[in-house]
Amino acid sequence: MSTREQIEAAELARLSLFKGVAEADLAPLAAASCRRRLNDGETLVEAGEPISEVHWLESGQLALRVRHDGRWVLVSSLHVGDLLGWSALREDPTALSSARAIGPAVLISMPASGLLDLLAGGSSQSQMLLRRLFGIATQHLDESRAQLLQLGREGVISAG
Repeated sequence: MSTREQIEAAELARLSLFKGVAEADLAPLAAASCRRRLNDGETLVEAGEPISEVHWLESGQLALRVRHDGRWVLVSSLHVGDLLGWSALREDPTALSSARAIGPAVLISMPASGLLDLLAGGSSQSQMLLRRLFGIATQHLDESRAQLLQLGREGVISAG
């Protein structure tokens, strides 16, 4: 079963997205955030379920999977430093895939609403934060494109 621990603004400030943002600006978000520890095989989110948090993977790995034709298909493996929970930032926030720990994993989880508040002007550096977030999104899209281009040569990756 996962555990949760309170985190400090200084810990958020060490995440690449927040480097250079004053701890005072991060304090409200940190107060609503936590460190979450998952055991091997534990599910963080289920596809189709409502979600309200964004997560940064501090250690371990997560597998993102979807059900297709009655079986699970691996769509991505996440590693240290990766961001997940993008769907929590959109209207109708539901998970598009299931996230499951591959071995023990540690994440920093924060409410999407708090992150959106910070991005919308809660910090003098909101524009920088938005650019960084869009940079992460662009990198994810490029990695997805590269995986799709490989499908014809390597076949479909399946979890079983």
